[in-house]
Amino acid sequence: MMEAFRSCCRRILAKTKKGLPWVIAAVLVVVILGIGVKVGVEQRAKFIYKDHLNDTAVTVDGEALTFRDLAFYVVYEENLVQKSALVYNQEAPADYWNSHVNGKFITLEARNSVMKMAVHDRILLRKAQSKGVVLTSDEKSRLETRRTDFYEDLYDDQKERLPVSYSVLNDTMEDIAVVEKYQRMLASERNDTYASFDYDGKNYRALKKKHDVEINTKLWNRVSIGRVTLNNAPDYQAAKGRQNYHIEGKK
Repeated sequence: MMEAFRSCCRRILAKTKKGLPWVIAAVLVVVILGIGVKVGVEQRAKFIYKDHLNDTAVTVDGEALTFRDLAFYVVYEENLVQKSALVYNQEAPADYWNSHVNGKFITLEARNSVMKMAVHDRILLRKAQSKGVVLTSDEKSRLETRRTDFYEDLYDDQKERLPVSYSVLNDTMEDIAVVEKYQRMLASERNDTYASFDYDGKNYRALKKKHDVEINTKLWNRVSIGRVTLNNAPDYQAAKGRQNYHIEGKK
């Protein structure tokens, strides 16, 4: 009787061992799916730019640039692309923002441009400052004119939805003026074009390789350029695709 009981237990144990790997695999699948859903929900949550002004967007050579530091570039890029969007469809400019060219969404390309401009300007700004480059009184006067033109060119939506103060935008514009002056100096020294030192220029790309750039993709990839200072309706189909999950290179 006891032997029969033991034999039965051994058979049950053997069956349990055979099925155990499948049970473990099923549990792992459930856990992975759960994590994926959690991450997806977090990434799809609406990103309020103003709520992240003090958060780091990118680190350049160990120096953190916050979302506040990048605000001007966001405003500038949204204004620039919106002009094309209104030509594309004046009644529904969001159609342009949610379209894609060469397999890339316009909003993603705009976001990439914002980051590239900000990194470019910070690298050249620090180099300009190390060389003692400053603006002359005439250059500061021209800067004031450019500031006036910039603000007059903003759409009403943008003026109402600016993520930072005018003071922050003004400071960034002054830094950019210094960068542009230094960029002209570099072009003259190298006997090359000004454009070659733009963020997509060959000379700048070579220079950038010497610098460490780390993008905070967890937050930056949630920024929807075209809907920070503009009231463009989101394209939910695009959002379900690559819009919120595109991983950008570090350099």
